[in-house]
Amino acid sequence: MITNIKISGFKCFDNCLLNINNLNLFTGMNSSGKSSAIQAILLTYQSVRNDKNTNLLNGEYIKLGKFNDIKNYITGSKNIDLEITFDNSKNAKIQLFINEENEMCIDIEEDSKEILDNEDLIYISADRTGVQDVYNINTVDNERIGIHCEYAFGYLSKNGISTGLDEDFVKDIDYGKSLGNQVDYWLEYILGYSIQAEEIVDTDFIKVMYRKSSSAKMFRPRHVGTGVSYVASIIIATLSCKKDSIIIIENPEIHLHPAAQSKLIEFFAFLASKGIQVIIETHSDHIFNGMRKSIKRGEITPENSQVYFFKQDEKGICNPVNIEINKTGAIGNQQNGLFDQFDDDLDELLGL
Repeated sequence: MITNIKISGFKCFDNCLLNINNLNLFTGMNSSGKSSAIQAILLTYQSVRNDKNTNLLNGEYIKLGKFNDIKNYITGSKNIDLEITFDNSKNAKIQLFINEENEMCIDIEEDSKEILDNEDLIYISADRTGVQDVYNINTVDNERIGIHCEYAFGYLSKNGISTGLDEDFVKDIDYGKSLGNQVDYWLEYILGYSIQAEEIVDTDFIKVMYRKSSSAKMFRPRHVGTGVSYVASIIIATLSCKKDSIIIIENPEIHLHPAAQSKLIEFFAFLASKGIQVIIETHSDHIFNGMRKSIKRGEITPENSQVYFFKQDEKGICNPVNIEINKTGAIGNQQNGLFDQFDDDLDELLGL
């Protein structure tokens, strides 16, 4: 599990240290540095795990272009230094730079590969696979879910019945202990549906059907709300994790009603409290306030949660602010722009 990330000379960051807990929210204005912080984690993994040491900036997780595209042009940085520290006090560290022949080079700290190979990481991009008639089985890729969740339903089809979850991850024992049972529990709780995923015989495709809780009729994905497919794939991806796994999710609120967004963060808080590390980039006040509610209810502690509000100074350097939330869910250091637009709009409507 990650305990902190150091970022130097990368995009809008000069020298930045982010402390990471079990449940983490990255929020802030557009182009404030949230995605760049996530990219720093992914670039470290991508670079260290690349045995051929080629095409480091454009790999399995992210495609960033060239070195000049990602160095901090504001400070004129020559090097990019990224370091991830884990709860076993081990560090994975890389430095990217341009040599005298104008070629990009990388220095990887000793043991970094061994460290990262032992860390289970799932990254779910904002560009996720949505509603389809059929979904692909993962026949080649080593990633069990895929960064677009393209293999999530194949994973459910293969493991839904056979894979029993750790008892800590079973929210309602009455539903059963299997992966499929608990996917159904959370999908019904959040959106009122259960799911069936089956391999189409003699093909590399998966057929998915949904059932509304109040009905016996099965529906194809195109005949239920788009958000159902998006949430189902996220639930499958997260429940595929084990204790100490790391899952990074961009904008989980896509296509979701506010009430469902609030319930979704309960799902994340539950699993984060059991030892899965969740890092979320979000623009949703319902996700943010849902996390505050989870803290107030005691579903996760303030010590196991973290909110960073990303903002830039007048030069364009990102300086993330650690948002203080106490055990009652109250904010100790409200920032201008931190989900305060509703209040601003209401004041104007009321003539205040």
